[in-house]
Amino acid sequence: MFWLYIIIPIAIIGGIAVYFEKKSGMTPPDENKQKDHLVQVLNQNEKNMRGPK
Repeated sequence: MFWLYIIIPIAIIGGIAVYFEKKSGMTPPDENKQKDHLVQVLNQNEKNMRGPK
């Protein structure tokens, strides 16, 4: 009987977590968008390494 006090809250919290994960509509990242941002980051890093001119 004591184990019910432990299992039931875990099941409720797990159910709520799954519900909100499905509701948020998480999708895998768009690789093309990441490549575009990588080019911008590399350009900015190059500017930072050369210093101000």
